[in-house]
Amino acid sequence: MKPKDLDYMPLNGTEYFDGSKWVCPMNFEKAIKGENARDSVYIHDVTLRDGEQTCGLTWNEDQRVRIGVALNELGVKSIEVGMPVVSDENKRAIRRLVDMNLTSEIVPFARAMKKDIDASLECGAKRVVVEHAINPYDNEYVYGVSAEKVIDRVVTAIGYAKEQGMVPTFMGWDTTRSTFDYVFKVFTEVARQAKPESIVFVDSFGVASPFTIEFVFTELRKAIPDIPLEFHVHNEFGLAMGSVFAAVRAGAAGIHSSINGLGERTGNVATEEVAAGLKLLMGIDTGVNLEKIAYTSRLVEDISKIPVANNKPVVGKRLFWVESGIVVDAIDKLNEAGIEPAMTPYLPSLVGMGEIQVKLGAFSGQASIKYWLKRLGITCSDDQLEELTEIVRKEGRIRNAVLEIEEFKKIVSDYLG
Repeated sequence: MKPKDLDYMPLNGTEYFDGSKWVCPMNFEKAIKGENARDSVYIHDVTLRDGEQTCGLTWNEDQRVRIGVALNELGVKSIEVGMPVVSDENKRAIRRLVDMNLTSEIVPFARAMKKDIDASLECGAKRVVVEHAINPYDNEYVYGVSAEKVIDRVVTAIGYAKEQGMVPTFMGWDTTRSTFDYVFKVFTEVARQAKPESIVFVDSFGVASPFTIEFVFTELRKAIPDIPLEFHVHNEFGLAMGSVFAAVRAGAAGIHSSINGLGERTGNVATEEVAAGLKLLMGIDTGVNLEKIAYTSRLVEDISKIPVANNKPVVGKRLFWVESGIVVDAIDKLNEAGIEPAMTPYLPSLVGMGEIQVKLGAFSGQASIKYWLKRLGITCSDDQLEELTEIVRKEGRIRNAVLEIEEFKKIVSDYLG
């Protein structure tokens, strides 16, 4: 059943509403979406490399392969599989993934050094990410090189990778703790001299505001119009998704992200949030199969032994639990009007999360009790419904928890005899 369109705001046939989602209509105004945003943006997933830099986490060979296969099934464009120069185990895992001829591109990670690129070649990889710090203080005190030497080092490494038949991406990290002039100088010179396949701007410490990110990508696109720009961001101040939207609005072609937001410190922006957010809030496709998001998240959670928060965006286990009686009543009435995503921005099935669950507890209302009585095939009077509601609320307050259905059935049985 389709809902009736009301004055000022139609629902049917719009970008912001369908049978599975209901989001902000203003998102899709041309002035807000931006003139430079693309119709599609690819995801370069870094779970196996930057995700492994989560303190205390390491992937063994089989785990790396298993997650790589899952990421391929999820539909990400490319998978950053780790640094082959680190260990033979890494090399074996990367070689196994390369030999599977997956749809996703298998991309090792290398410093701007010949031995790192050679290690990637030994794995059979056709692509490689070549990285270097783009911060004058890193380069002065850690690497002992000037800006000119950084450019020369990166250009040489990219040139060598190309000579070996590889397709290199240049990733300049710690760029947001540098001045724009310094970053601009290095990026434009590397683009001019080396012409990498793509260039990655990195907010390594999550310290740039989304406004800064939009400005930087706007200016870099003007200066480097022929090379796709990618964005890699950490979440120190909870701004990662906002910065992703800013980068995409300004024309970013690819986003680096990890499943469940794994990564150093606060982690990388989460792949599941990027895929769902861009698709549902901007109408921008990432190639990711949204229905496989929950499965992939759970797989990485199981292997990493790092639990996902119950209220984690997109994949939190309690995102679609409903306890409030007022909310359940609104859901019932809006559902009757043909509006299924009533009290959530999208239905849980859209991201493989099952269905909305009405829970019973301290904030339950009569609508919640009626919902479960109907499902259990039990009828009662209005007065009994009112008393049952109060009993459930009291028990929820005592327990400070939601009640299991078996517990509710016992309450009903004890009350109704």
